[in-house]
Parts: sequence; C-alpha cells; structure tokens
Amino acid sequence: MKKQIIAILAVTLFLTGCTQNITSNKKTKPGIYHEIETTLTSRVVDDIVNFSDLVTKEITKLQKTGQDFWFDQNQKIKMKEPMYNLHEKIECKDNSKNDCSIVGLQAFKYNLPPDFKIGECDSIDWCDIIEPKFSKNIIENTKQISGIYGFGKDIYTVGNKDNNDDTYYIYKNEKEIFLHSMFFGTESTIIDASMILDSPAFNFYDPIKITDENNPITTHNIWYQDETINEKYEVDSSSYLFSYQNKTGFVGEKDGQKFVFFNGQKISEDFDEIRTSSCCAIFSYPIELDKNGIMFFLAKRGEKYFFVEINLNEYLK
Repeated sequence: MKKQIIAILAVTLFLTGCTQNITSNKKTKPGIYHEIETTLTSRVVDDIVNFSDLVTKEITKLQKTGQDFWFDQNQKIKMKEPMYNLHEKIECKDNSKNDCSIVGLQAFKYNLPPDFKIGECDSIDWCDIIEPKFSKNIIENTKQISGIYGFGKDIYTVGNKDNNDDTYYIYKNEKEIFLHSMFFGTESTIIDASMILDSPAFNFYDPIKITDENNPITTHNIWYQDETINEKYEVDSSSYLFSYQNKTGFVGEKDGQKFVFFNGQKISEDFDEIRTSSCCAIFSYPIELDKNGIMFFLAKRGEKYFFVEINLNEYLK
C-alpha cells in the first residue's frame, strides 16, 4: 500500500513539475501580447552572413516543441513603402577627374520606381531617369548630398549647403520641406526613407554631441508630417515608423529601454534591444505584420532573445 501511495505522489509531482515548466510567460496577455523565449544567442543573431534565414529556422524549431505562434508567416502585409534609392549621374570633360558635373540622376535597373520614365542603362545597371526632371539648382547649391530618393513622381533630395554646418535640408522636388541638424554616418544622414500613409518619413541620425567625429554621440529621430517623433512623444530615440489601419507606430527608446509605441500608446514591455536592422548588412531583421493585425519582432532582455507577437487590433479600440 505504501508503495502505491509513493508511486501516486511521484506521478503527481512529476505532472505538477511538467505543468509548471509549460506555464506561459507572465508577461503574456491572452490574445493580445505574447513573448516567446528563443534559443538564440548574441553570437548567432549578430552573424551577418546567415541571419537571413535565422528567424524561420528558429520558428520551425520551436514549433516542433509544441510552441504556438499567432503570426501567420504566409499572410504578411506591408507596414511601410520604402522609397527608391537614386544617385547622381556624373560626367567629366576629357575623361579627367577634375572638371566634372552632375548631369542627371539614375535608378538601379532591378529596383526602378514604377512611375519614373527610364532611359539608357550603363554597364553596372544604373539607368538614366528621363522623367521626372531633377532640380539642377538644388544639386548645384548643395555642398554635400546625403541621399536622393524617388517615390511616385517625386524626387527627394537630402543635403547641406555648408560643409562646416550640420544643418541638412530635405527637398521634395524643388520645395524645401524640412531642415534639421543631422550627423553624416558611414554612408548618409538617413537611416530609412519611406512612405507612410502617403506621406514621406525620414529616419535620421540626430546629433547630441559631436566633439570627436570618430566617436559622435547621436540618437535616431524621425521626421513625419512636419513633426519630429522624439519631440512629439518625448522619447530619447525613435526608429522604424509603420502604419496599420490608418494609425502609426514606431520603435521608441526612453532611459535605455526600448518598446513599441502604436496609436498614441506604449504597447509592448521594455527590452534592452529591439532588432530593426543588422550591423553592416543591407537587410533588416523582421518587424512584420500579418493580415490579421499580428505584429511580430525579435527582442532581447538581459541575455535572452524573444519573439514578440502583439495584436494591434486591440489597440485600435
């Protein structure tokens, strides 16, 4: 009899232990907010060679253990419309490098703005833009061009007028639409240029203190609809502006903690890191959205990485 009682207690304890092991994360709100702990490490996540299939492999691995995901990988929708990168066409007299001028703009053959009229392409697949016409006056009066972008039938030019000044201007065709202090990073002042709800959005390096060009103190800021996000929402940093159901959101940072902000409210827990891009890589880590309004992203708290799922529909009410 004693042996039967001991066996029953052992089984009970075993089942209780199993139940405790699969208890959902305390931060999970059923149907609204979901954190899924992954097996990923910083070494793996920072692998810029193999990260492109990192997320899919990890999801498959977790699903095999019985982990449920809300996000539908087969029903993704766009959160933003990236602008098209353009560059200057430069011609030099007598094949010299001293007497050169910008004679037009070009777009990459395999990433052409659909509303642009394109002419001849060169040997490295950059094609002359015939229409819309670029503003030669703006180009000639700009000392340093930070970026040129196309969308619809418009051309956006970012640059400054004085090499000794960190004030950069953004022009839509020939009209100045924004000016602000910016820091020229590795390649540009602009981190991301997109269209959000038919309005241009520019995520840029905002200088805080530049006493040493090699060790600048900067933050990320977004200009959108004549406002800067950091100042509007009183955050220290903002990136990855997106939209859903005519409402906007972004990844914000305050006092060293990152979070997702949507429709005027903070909708995620705090993290040490929310991956919006990979260092030295041209592809972003996914912040994605499916047709049911489930947002999906990769985040880090302490040494652990999580897949985070948020039902944005709950924040439209």
